[in-house]
Amino acid sequence: MRRRRSITMAGSGVVLALMLAGCGGSEPSATTVPATTVTPPTTSQAPEATTTTLNSGPQPLVSGGLLEPGEYVTTVFEPRVMYRIEQKHLLRVFQNERVTGFENMLNVGATDSFKGIGIQNFWHGLTPEEVIEKLEEIEQIELGQATETEIGGFPGRRIEAVVKLRVGLWMTLAGGDQGRSWEVIPGPLDIIILETPAGTLLITINAPTNEWDEFLPIAEEILAGISFPDLD
Repeated sequence: MRRRRSITMAGSGVVLALMLAGCGGSEPSATTVPATTVTPPTTSQAPEATTTTLNSGPQPLVSGGLLEPGEYVTTVFEPRVMYRIEQKHLLRVFQNERVTGFENMLNVGATDSFKGIGIQNFWHGLTPEEVIEKLEEIEQIELGQATETEIGGFPGRRIEAVVKLRVGLWMTLAGGDQGRSWEVIPGPLDIIILETPAGTLLITINAPTNEWDEFLPIAEEILAGISFPDLD
């Protein structure tokens, strides 16, 4: 019995000593947790280059602006024309019920500084021979050599012509086409008469003589990017 009591008293003494030690005058210090640094994995490969596509698929053509490189389709002119533009040109694009294309100014007015390319459906119900007869009746235009060509997968004739005096190829004053017309100015004029399932289309390329050599390659680039998605 004495031995058990001695052990009990000794144990109590140990507990009392620990309690006194914990109640000392100094505040307990806060526990500091070491910060963990995460090292990202390293790689010897360079980051992949990214490319930006300006247009994803054909975009509806909106008249009155300059086109960024890409594909655009007419929404008013028929048959639908798709333009594929490889680089930006300082030519505004336009369309209405009778003609679509590119030109260098909003309103030609009375000046002879116009340059442009136009696709017209005004004579779509005529045969290519009948369109040529219409053109031969215009005294201000002198038709020259004709060669075979192809635009958008369809055959045509390309005629080198010269405009002696400013003249309108056609004009209509009725219905939704009120006031529609297409004029050409003095200087070189290339005429393409294109045969398509939707009828005959007339394409004109026109510019002043002193600007023709500079403008023709641009017109050729535009022609090369033309297609007719509904007629494929």
